[in-house]
Amino acid sequence: MTTRICSPLTRCPRVDVLLSGAAVLAMTMTLGVANASAQSVTLTQVGTIPGPVEHVRVQGDYAYVSRHTEFTVWDVSNPAAPERQGSVEMPEEIWGFRIRGDRAYLGANFFGVAIVDISNPASPQVLGNHKTLGQAKIGAVYEDRVVLIDHMEGMVMVDVSNETAPTGAGSFFLDGYARDVVTSGKMAYATDSPTGLYVFDLSRPGEPDPVGVLHAPGSPRSIEVQREVGEPSGILAGAGAGNLQIYDATNPAAPMRAATFETPGRAARVAMSGSHVFVADTQSGVTIVDISTPSAPTAAGTFATEAPARDIAATDTHVFVVIGAGERQEGETEVQILSRGR
Repeated sequence: MTTRICSPLTRCPRVDVLLSGAAVLAMTMTLGVANASAQSVTLTQVGTIPGPVEHVRVQGDYAYVSRHTEFTVWDVSNPAAPERQGSVEMPEEIWGFRIRGDRAYLGANFFGVAIVDISNPASPQVLGNHKTLGQAKIGAVYEDRVVLIDHMEGMVMVDVSNETAPTGAGSFFLDGYARDVVTSGKMAYATDSPTGLYVFDLSRPGEPDPVGVLHAPGSPRSIEVQREVGEPSGILAGAGAGNLQIYDATNPAAPMRAATFETPGRAARVAMSGSHVFVADTQSGVTIVDISTPSAPTAAGTFATEAPARDIAATDTHVFVVIGAGERQEGETEVQILSRGR
């Protein structure tokens, strides 16, 4: 297939690069072909996971999807022929989830955070849950603790050392509307609207308290962190205000927005794999951005989906994109499995 970077019918990407202090450099890039410095990526569809589906995560040979109250496991070791394994129902709607090892941590609305044993893909089992004060949206993991987003409490910490009876371990109220949280090593990164980004060191004793805060307009609704072996990379990507935002939190006490990249569509969610960000770019399908230099992201490819791209996950070899009706809307949805190439 031919990778389209920019055409007369689509908006060319604009990059706003934030320099030290308040200095801002705005650049408009008009590209007929991929920037020579960008590591371009091509995507080819090789398989499909049928819907209904809203959210997708991938680990190893398995894809995990959710829709409303159902959480389902799929074997994708052969991406051309995914095989459905087992599923489990929650008593409340699943707003988001993350996978760590043989556990899934589900933000299940007023049921709170649910801990699901996925060691047997054919029969996932709920081990326990912790109900928060409000609506639990999504959780992330550090050692024997889960941090999750709750619209009433902000960022909540839960002790899951006893998975059948998890207990609250403190919270920090975010100033705005809590949106997402992700962990990398001992660090947690939480975002809210419209306030900004909060950085937490989870190795510190006591209740969570941010070590750094970035107050910035148009903060992301969803975030992911660049994964590296060992220490956290501190480089994050977020989808907010309809575009891609790159954050540099390598100095946890002074996180900064390194760049804003205007995608052709309305960026909904992101996935990170190596130096690439894969954007679920709604009506524009998948937009790929190279962030080898976080302050200077460059276009690295696109893939036109048959319906708006809503959620996305990425591995070293494949991209999984949810397409179809929006969240909590009725309509046909599916996961397209795309093979990565260069």
